[in-house]
Amino acid sequence: EEEQDFDFDELLQEEEPPHPSSRREEDRDFDFDRLFAEGEAERAEARRRRGEERRRAQERARERERQVRQEHRRAYEEERRDRFDREQVRWQSTEAILHTAEMMYSAQAEGEAWRKFFQSPLFQQMKSGLDLIFGLEDFISGHPDLSQEARLALFLAYGFDKGVSQPELRTMYQMLQPAWKAEGEQKRRAHRDILRGALIGLLFLAAGVTILISPLFPIFVILGILAFQGLKRGWTRRGPKVLKGKQKIDIGLVATVLCLAVGAVMIFTSGPQKDGTGGSRAPASDEADPRQQICIYMEEDFGREFHSYYDGDLSNHRFSNVFAPADDPGKMFLAGPDGERDLGTGKRGYTTNYSNMMVLWALEEFAKERGSERVDQMDRDLESWDTAGIYLIQLPFYGAGETITELGALLEELSQADWYQLQPPDFKVVLCSGELEEGRLILQEHSSSEGRFDAEAARALYEEEFAHAYCAQVIRECELDRDFTDFDTTERYTLADGGMAELKGMECCRVLGLDGEGRTGMEYYISVEKDRVSTIYCVPGGFWGSGGTEEQLEDRLIRDRKKGLGTVMVQYPWGPETWGHHR
Repeated sequence: EEEQDFDFDELLQEEEPPHPSSRREEDRDFDFDRLFAEGEAERAEARRRRGEERRRAQERARERERQVRQEHRRAYEEERRDRFDREQVRWQSTEAILHTAEMMYSAQAEGEAWRKFFQSPLFQQMKSGLDLIFGLEDFISGHPDLSQEARLALFLAYGFDKGVSQPELRTMYQMLQPAWKAEGEQKRRAHRDILRGALIGLLFLAAGVTILISPLFPIFVILGILAFQGLKRGWTRRGPKVLKGKQKIDIGLVATVLCLAVGAVMIFTSGPQKDGTGGSRAPASDEADPRQQICIYMEEDFGREFHSYYDGDLSNHRFSNVFAPADDPGKMFLAGPDGERDLGTGKRGYTTNYSNMMVLWALEEFAKERGSERVDQMDRDLESWDTAGIYLIQLPFYGAGETITELGALLEELSQADWYQLQPPDFKVVLCSGELEEGRLILQEHSSSEGRFDAEAARALYEEEFAHAYCAQVIRECELDRDFTDFDTTERYTLADGGMAELKGMECCRVLGLDGEGRTGMEYYISVEKDRVSTIYCVPGGFWGSGGTEEQLEDRLIRDRKKGLGTVMVQYPWGPETWGHHR
């Protein structure tokens, strides 16, 4: 019983060996802290490595961008040097030609020397350059006594005898045309002298034949003898003049004149009969006036009555080939005879610019209805009835998309007209801006030979790019595109499309000025609510983000544009004395 009273639970607890799992759990808890610390260090090292890789990648990207910019800059400099070299060669050649012309003028060179000079390889190579053309115009106008041979040689060197190939040559053509006309008149005078001699010979031959076959031949012989004797007595045996102031009438000369007059009357009265009873009948009417014939031909072709402005004055050739519709005499055009009329072979018997003028009149009416500028023809001093076929349609720099669509409809309507189909005109329509300092900004050129005018494509191009391109050009002309670059930097500036924006309650075209790194150095705002650029708002990059407001934009500068294009008010949010702190 005493053995049965043992506390077996206590004995078992004392004999049970210590359990090792608790110690391992305590050890494992300690290891987790160390592992966590090591993991955090590894993650930090990984982040550092990734940051280092990103930094190196950014450095490589910047290095590539720098190399690309250097390549672009190098290409630009090479192109500029090449262009400068070409300009130098062109100027030197032009100066050499003009200097040679002055020397030849001073030496009073002969016509053959002028012809050789104008046919030289250097002149033929440079003759199409605008500098040489304008220089020759000044040379001709500055030497009004330049010989006709020199003027004629220059006229032929430019091929003006076949027409004017470039609109820029129109002024020189008009300067040299009198020499060509004088040469033509001299040739015509020589031809007239030859023809006059031939006609006189034919008249003497006809008179001789008439005398020989006439039954009055003996009478003609007697009259001839009397005329000869009278001439011999009155001319070859003239006596001395009467000293008392009275001159004796020469009976011999009077008899000669009377005999010749009687003989002429007899010849004409004994010639071909007007009633057809004797000999052949002479033509009774003169040849028809070619201008009247042209009016008849054009009325048959165009179904419209025309009349000529020529008044019959042979000394005034200005209106010799000018015509107009009878129902609209103010719309004049040119026309002239051109061979025989044969509609079967397409020969109409005349040539005219009527179709080209019809296109011009339609475009002028189109511009007038929309309050636009007149249609400029890029011609110099052309008469109102002449055209070179190049028509400039001036567009405002914004908001003329519908005008382009309507222009396409007009050209399509004209192409379907009967007169257009009968004589297709040859013309070119140029969509462009108004005058800028460096010319005009061309949107698109369309030639009639290209077929249908794609108004949709032209309108899309206009609405996407034209306004910003025009505003960027105005900014360059006002020299505002340099305001966001340092004066000592070599980086090229760039003007980029910044879309449309609203400023001071106006819809504006926004242009971004980017520096060499591609950052926005300046924002330019130009209102599109006016056809002419009068104010440019210049806002430095980061101005809006730093809390800038529209009220800070004030009038700071006035830029005077060249060529009489007016002035532009420039507004900045700071005064000129602080510009350097904001660049």
